Amino acid sequence: MDKLHAINLFCKVVETQSFTQAAQQSQISLAMASKLVAQLEDHLNVRLLQRTTRKITPTEAGLLFYQRCLPILNELKEAEACVTNITSSLQGKLTMSVPMDFGSRFIAPFLSQFTQQYPHLQLNLDFTDRRVDVVAEGYDLVLRIGKLEDSSIVAKRIAQARYLVVASPDYLAKYGEPITALELEQHQCLVYESQPVWQFNENGHQIKFKPQSQVLSNNGYALVQMAKAGLGVINIPKFLLKDELASGELVPILHHVDQAQLDISLLYPHRRFLSPKVRVAIEFFEQLLQEQKSFL
Repeated sequence: MDKLHAINLFCKVVETQSFTQAAQQSQISLAMASKLVAQLEDHLNVRLLQRTTRKITPTEAGLLFYQRCLPILNELKEAEACVTNITSSLQGKLTMSVPMDFGSRFIAPFLSQFTQQYPHLQLNLDFTDRRVDVVAEGYDLVLRIGKLEDSSIVAKRIAQARYLVVASPDYLAKYGEPITALELEQHQCLVYESQPVWQFNENGHQIKFKPQSQVLSNNGYALVQMAKAGLGVINIPKFLLKDELASGELVPILHHVDQAQLDISLLYPHRRFLSPKVRVAIEFFEQLLQEQKSFL
């Protein structure tokens, strides 16, 4: 028995004093309406309706049950209307900034889910590695990876990413695999511009290492391509390596060392009340990254 359906039908019978009208309003057969009320009475072990050839009236227990159930049913109707209104009000433009490489791999492929869920909301995405000014440039939402500095805006951490030290199998076959972090000094390293110093926790010891490299880049995807070509070792966020780790084109090394994790946060201007469009976007992207957690 669908208890909620049965209670709703019972209330309609009380209000209309007719099984026929209640069944029509609920778009079910008269036999089904009678069966649902009978199941509800059996469940409660009490007679709810007094049936005569002239009319149908609630018993004392039935009237009490009706009076207690009716406010609950009305609350449910209001809750449904509230959700419907929020969804239908999601229209207009939502402007969002996301890092280029991360956004291309972890945001863009899943945007069809967002657009299908909120068809009247236009998502204006700016793929850039520039640290945009959330307020001055008028962004509704900004996804940022790493340390946050601006305390005048609201930030919500939605995930964390880890660094991996990787190299291509060809490079390791040619130059050998470093066993300790300090052995990286003997290897060609490819350096991410935002991380000129590599910091490791190796067997309880903190190690800071400034790799000497012929190559310094501000683009993580470019460094990944260079590492695949056997040009050296990179220390880079795992989310940039999803495909390469799966294919074996790059392999992790120095498995025993730990590094600080990167926060992945959503930033938005400080407002007392979030607009519905920003709220649903935050919920969507937070859920999306939780589902992609194993790749971060």
